Amino acid sequence: MTIVVSFFRKSTRMGLREILLAMESGINNAIPVAVACAAAGIITGIISLTGVGLRFSSILISLSGNSEFLMLILTMIASIILGMGLPTSAAYIILAVLTAPALIDLGVAPLAAHFFIFFFGCISTITPPVALSAYAAAGIAGSNPMKTGLIGFIVPFLAIYRPAILLQAELWKIFIFTLLAIISIVGLTYSTVGFRDKRLSILERLLFLVGAILLLIRLDWVLNVAGLFILAFAFYKTHLKENADRLISIMGSESVKDNKGNLVSILNFLKRRKKR
Repeated sequence: MTIVVSFFRKSTRMGLREILLAMESGINNAIPVAVACAAAGIITGIISLTGVGLRFSSILISLSGNSEFLMLILTMIASIILGMGLPTSAAYIILAVLTAPALIDLGVAPLAAHFFIFFFGCISTITPPVALSAYAAAGIAGSNPMKTGLIGFIVPFLAIYRPAILLQAELWKIFIFTLLAIISIVGLTYSTVGFRDKRLSILERLLFLVGAILLLIRLDWVLNVAGLFILAFAFYKTHLKENADRLISIMGSESVKDNKGNLVSILNFLKRRKKR
């Protein structure tokens, strides 16, 4: 497919020499992954033949006290540690044998369980404590590296608590839960970063955090609706604060006459809000 697509542009067309070089490069890049997967295959074979896999799963379930959330935390830690030193495919093969059965036994959908371990195996360079990619991104954005990487922890948990985002539900559920997941991530981002046009207060950050967490709770419509209301209130509160700050800046400016139109529009907006 790469060769076929390369012919669509004159600058990217591949001749025989380029095709052979690409094949050579692909083989060289596949060698470390192949070796790691071969070693992982030996490990998984030993685990399967000796019964350690079943025993390991029961140990994890016992340690978590049959708590799905604690089990997810233990699986997350194992995935990140293995992802630090192993290629993603090798880390996934081992974890699929060791931890995925335990998650499935606790009622997690098989696709969501495998997505969870695969995702954390992939993002060990994005999330703390390694977070090398997060440091590079934070250097470009001028942000805190640890805070930049924290958001990566959220998506796999969304897949567990909202399997609809993995297209494992009816169409209307996929639409609703994907929308709720996006809103939740936005709220958690504001809470973590602490900035929305202007720096947020502690109370505002807590509102965004609580509302986002309530949206993540599975199969509890009352808490989900409460989370939506809290997030709506947090957005409304910060929006009013932004308008108030703009009004203060206009009133304090030396040329109020130049800002007469903006001043009138803001005052009219505040009057309408007061009447409502």
